[in-house]
Amino acid sequence: MISTINNNHSVHYNNSKQSKNNIHKSDDKNKTTKEKEKEEKKTIGEIKKNNSQRRIIKNPDENKENKNMENIKKEFRKKKERKNSMENKDNNESKDIKEIPKETSSNKNNKNNLNKYNKDNNTNSEENNQIKNASSTEFKDDEEKVKYFDTSKVSNVQIPKDYLNIIYYNLLVEEKKGITPMPDHTYMTRQTEINEKMRSILVDWLIDVHFKFGFTDETLFMTVSIIDRYLSVAQITRTNFQLLGITALMIACKHEEIDLPKIDDFIYITDNAYKKDEVIKMEFDVLSKLNFAFLYPSPIKFFEYLSFNFNFEKKQHMMGKYLMESFLLDVKNTKYKPSIISCACAYIVMKFFKMKHYQETYNKKFFVLDETKEKFSEHNIKECAKDICLLVDNINKTNYQACVKKYSKPEQENVAMVIMNN
Repeated sequence: MISTINNNHSVHYNNSKQSKNNIHKSDDKNKTTKEKEKEEKKTIGEIKKNNSQRRIIKNPDENKENKNMENIKKEFRKKKERKNSMENKDNNESKDIKEIPKETSSNKNNKNNLNKYNKDNNTNSEENNQIKNASSTEFKDDEEKVKYFDTSKVSNVQIPKDYLNIIYYNLLVEEKKGITPMPDHTYMTRQTEINEKMRSILVDWLIDVHFKFGFTDETLFMTVSIIDRYLSVAQITRTNFQLLGITALMIACKHEEIDLPKIDDFIYITDNAYKKDEVIKMEFDVLSKLNFAFLYPSPIKFFEYLSFNFNFEKKQHMMGKYLMESFLLDVKNTKYKPSIISCACAYIVMKFFKMKHYQETYNKKFFVLDETKEKFSEHNIKECAKDICLLVDNINKTNYQACVKKYSKPEQENVAMVIMNN
């Protein structure tokens, strides 16, 4: 028992020793962990101190920069305030200027001048408005008084039926204004080297050239108009007469044609009788003499609207064109207005085809803007029609056959042959 007790006691002693040792060890461990924590805290504290020292070292510069920024902002604010104060002063001054004091004489004069200026502006604006209203009312009155065409039955989409009356009215306005210089039917009496026969030969040749090139009708009428107007103000030699013809044709092509022939082509049709420099020189002379004004309402334009108004068929329309182009051979065509020529041709066509309402061609609305001022009557149309018929009836006795050949083809309804056979 004692031995077991001793043994047990020894075991217990040993165990107690071991436990003490373990406790000591744990205490040592705790000590070491605490020490480590303390050391870590010390190191963290030192790092914070170092950082704080660094911050303390950097802060002075940062404070300087911040102070500089604040100073800049303050200066900027002060500048803004100064600007605002200056603007307010200017506004106040402008207000003061608007409210002109009554004391000084200079201010009184300025006020009177301002009032006069405002009155003048008001009167000018009122006058302009009156002029605009008057012109608009006059145009409306003319449009209401003169209704040239009845467009209610027009079914063709390509015909601008809403503008036909306005277009025809504008043609009459342009005709009344005229172009400078105007052609003079007596200019042949002032020409020394050419005569009416030479003019007819040149125009007949130009009709043939015009047809072979396939130019528009307006090109031909403008070409002859340029020749007549130039000869009304300038002299021409016999050698340069054909040069004038091709130059006038070239100018008209520049106005009317899309595919314009070259100068060499115009020289070629004269069998190279002229040089390029001569054509350019003649072109400059024509342009300067006629003041660069070539556009005018030709008879073919008026006739297109008249044929529409009288419901002409293709044959009737072609006959009217044949009469007008044939009349270009005679210098007397410069004596009549384009609208008179077109009405005369329409009158002949309607008489030829025995149309009952041919007397409507005498209506002044087709060739007169103001019936009270102008003295045109049916006598003018009949006189022009007689001159045209005289020329066409005797055209076979002459050598001017270009127009006859042109309108003796099926494309033109053989109207030249129809007239000859009747």
